[in-house]
Amino acid sequence: MDREEVLEALKKVYDPEYPLSVIDLKIVEPDDVTFEGDRVKVSFKPTTPYCPMGGVIGIIIKYALEKKFKREFDVSVKAGTHIQESMLNEVLRDKKKYGEMLKKMEDSGLLKSCVAL
Repeated sequence: MDREEVLEALKKVYDPEYPLSVIDLKIVEPDDVTFEGDRVKVSFKPTTPYCPMGGVIGIIIKYALEKKFKREFDVSVKAGTHIQESMLNEVLRDKKKYGEMLKKMEDSGLLKSCVAL
């Protein structure tokens, strides 16, 4: 797997509020995908510093990439891009919190409407 494959997969991951992908909206840009040893890191910039869907977007990105590539990804909010950056990053790092949010999003149908892999 390389950066281009990750970016290509993210073209099929849509913002929950707009009918555009996280690539089209520049939520994730090429330099936001990095490789450190066997870890793949993806940082993202919510559409605004007050984006109410910032956490949802991060969960959707993480879910889609892990589903597509069958491995863990480190997904985080880009430093200085959201007022609740530390809280959102905590949810994305904490397996229990992430799992709880993922289940709620799955039950609501949100994952299905935002991920077209």
